[in-house]
Amino acid sequence: MDELVTRLSTAAHIDRAKAAAAVKTILVFLDKEAPPAAVKELVDAMPGAAPVLDQGRAEAAESPGYAGFGAMAAYHALTAAGLSGGEVQVVTRELLAYSREAVGEETTGRIVGAVPGLEAFI
Repeated sequence: MDELVTRLSTAAHIDRAKAAAAVKTILVFLDKEAPPAAVKELVDAMPGAAPVLDQGRAEAAESPGYAGFGAMAAYHALTAAGLSGGEVQVVTRELLAYSREAVGEETTGRIVGAVPGLEAFI
């Protein structure tokens, strides 16, 4: 998880706290929207991601959620976490590149294909 946070922080020119919040937000979003087996494979391949996802799930259960459908809901959640539109695009692109490296093109493709509008952020 540290490796990914550093990667996102560097690529998007954001601090580590914002990058960590982005990872948690995206993982929670994918947990709700993408195929469970593909998300589990990604989380298992990302050291330290399982507790972050668990924390994100608990926080999400206490909040009303964000407006929108598919990738737009994630976009709203990421901008609420303090990212600009450009930063959202960079973070999303880098996280998906990390996913391709960690679990391969097929699993990443299942995740992207299951989320309406996600291709627009890539």
